[in-house]
Amino acid sequence: MAKLGSGPTDVAIAGFSFGPGTLKISAGQKVTWTNADDTPHQVSLVGPDGRRSEVMLKGQSATLQFDAAGNIAYICGLHPTMKGTIEVAAKN
Repeated sequence: MAKLGSGPTDVAIAGFSFGPGTLKISAGQKVTWTNADDTPHQVSLVGPDGRRSEVMLKGQSATLQFDAAGNIAYICGLHPTMKGTIEVAAKN
């Protein structure tokens, strides 16, 4: 798991999985997903937010910012069995 900080945090997409599967960040941080698979992927937030990234081809990245505290589940919009969680802590 990544430590809390003020810069972007990276998630690798490889082997049809998100790594790390659970990421802890502070409110206001950005998370960047980078696709290392030959297959396209898309980050899709589950719940009322419902944001989606652009479809990422191999080597492409997408970044989303998380401003509110809480646990946000996400899936791959193209492969819904791929799942991850962003745990967003309130700013101190």
